Amino acid sequence: MKKRIRFIANPFSGTKNKRNLEPNIKKYLDHNQYDWELIFTDYAGHATELAKEAVDKKYFMVVAVGGDGSINEVSQSLVHSNTILGILPSGSGNGFAMHLGIGRNIKKAFQFLNEGKILTIDTCLMNDRPYVNLAGMGFDAEVSARIKGSKLRGFLGYLVYSIQEAFAYKMQDFELEMDGKKIQRSCFTLAIANAPMYGYGFVVAPEAVLHDGLLEIMIIKKAPKWRIILEGWRYLNNSLHKSPLAEKYEAKQVIVKTNVSPWAAHVDGESLKVDSPVRFRIVEDSLKVMCPEAYSI
Repeated sequence: MKKRIRFIANPFSGTKNKRNLEPNIKKYLDHNQYDWELIFTDYAGHATELAKEAVDKKYFMVVAVGGDGSINEVSQSLVHSNTILGILPSGSGNGFAMHLGIGRNIKKAFQFLNEGKILTIDTCLMNDRPYVNLAGMGFDAEVSARIKGSKLRGFLGYLVYSIQEAFAYKMQDFELEMDGKKIQRSCFTLAIANAPMYGYGFVVAPEAVLHDGLLEIMIIKKAPKWRIILEGWRYLNNSLHKSPLAEKYEAKQVIVKTNVSPWAAHVDGESLKVDSPVRFRIVEDSLKVMCPEAYSI
């Protein structure tokens, strides 16, 4: 019997790759192996519902067509199930797909769906909200908040709002409790990572591992903004953890508190407001993902 796949796509987000989605499925998917269907979402959260329906019907795989936000929505329903997460990168940043080695090439992404290997990875919870890649607070969250709802999207939007926020941003004071150990820091950026990479190739947690049962906590400490800017190159060569401004920790559970409420956060690239305290925890071996054969955790 052929395996059943459901492709889920948001028709209004991401790149123009979705315009040719159905022809590409017909052209590149292995139809000897798979029976497929394509469903476009109608509203926020619809992808999660469609993925849950596929799990209930015991589909072999649900393919998130989009970027990190789409992967987040789809994967929420696949946690602790036998249905596999597939990825067709069609977002602007595609951080999680880039880390897995799927890249941005649609033809190759189909090849990985046809011939890839299945890995079981950890996921995370931010309060009760699942995520697979990264969550964070501080400067990155404020930039994400500026981008949300803006007409200026993609890398250009990220660049423009990063420059604007660099002048306006005030360091945030956080109290962190990591597996019972408490520290206080004034931060430029605080990242709670499962995987290493934001979109556009920016690596914030180079040593994060997807199946080690640990959250990677990266802190960029308070410093003059010119000093932080001079360390920016480290995001692009996997060396941010070696910066004198960086502190790195590992933990299974993290509680973050601040005196400001509500405050900006982001989870898998999506901006939201949260109230103190915010609790993070790792959920071990909870999601099956179709990856390139060459990918090694």
